[in-house]
Amino acid sequence: MINARQLEVMCAVIELGTTAKAAELLSVSQPAVSNMIRHIESLVGFPLFQREHGRLVPTPEARHIAQEAQHLFMQQNRISTIIDEIRGGQIGRLSVAATPSLGQIILPRVLAAFTKNRPKLRISVDLGHTDQIANRLVSGQVELGLTISQLRHSALAVRPIAQGALVCICPRDHELALADRVRLADLNHVSHVSYSAETPMGRMIDAAFSAQGLERRYSFEVRHTIAALELVRHGLGVALVDSFVLAGNDMDEIAVRPLDTSLPIEAHSATSNLFPTSKVTLEFQQFFRAFVSERLQLPGATHHP
Repeated sequence: MINARQLEVMCAVIELGTTAKAAELLSVSQPAVSNMIRHIESLVGFPLFQREHGRLVPTPEARHIAQEAQHLFMQQNRISTIIDEIRGGQIGRLSVAATPSLGQIILPRVLAAFTKNRPKLRISVDLGHTDQIANRLVSGQVELGLTISQLRHSALAVRPIAQGALVCICPRDHELALADRVRLADLNHVSHVSYSAETPMGRMIDAAFSAQGLERRYSFEVRHTIAALELVRHGLGVALVDSFVLAGNDMDEIAVRPLDTSLPIEAHSATSNLFPTSKVTLEFQQFFRAFVSERLQLPGATHHP
């Protein structure tokens, strides 16, 4: 069986007509090329060249083999190009699962910047709650998870992205919009949009209320901060939301007020330890952290270096 290097030598001799010129092109010695040609002929079992006036004239059989070899060389060049593109993070597949406040607001902006010079990159985006994201990571369905509550699973590698805070949002004409800071007790005396006690956000807020000897009361129950934001936008009450959901959002109709009690909340990225993480996914993970840190202004937020 003739290998790719042998075909390359044979085609160089056909193109240039002498072993000396072929040797110069291939950066090898002339005897090495001559020996290679004899070896190829012994492998195929028939002559490939005839010597005429100091030149090697290829037989029809040699020309036919060389013609077919061009397809191989084109494929090799294509593979080399693909390798270069993969090395540069320009092609490949990026699969991300995110909680809604990150996936619907921040993630599209980061992806737009990341894919600007990567038009061949295939992107898969899914939204879900933290348990769903953890399951998709450990099952290999996605490579990167983005959440605003920490994923706790022994098979996951979790890294902080940035630290934000819970803030109060309300319509601009609402009474709480006049306050410099909002007290948790104030929320029990107005129409309040809040979260199911089964959700990480609901548990966190319940703990804050309990620490002040209060019991949380609310009129509207949701599971995600993006839903709370939309209810407030339509004048249905006030809500506590993470500052990530506000980044880049249109806040013309909404007032944002800090709380008198600090309730920090951290965004995380996660990958699975059960499967190898692709180069492009690792690059995007770093890009996402840098983008949030450098370009997004989060109310009440601090950023990880």
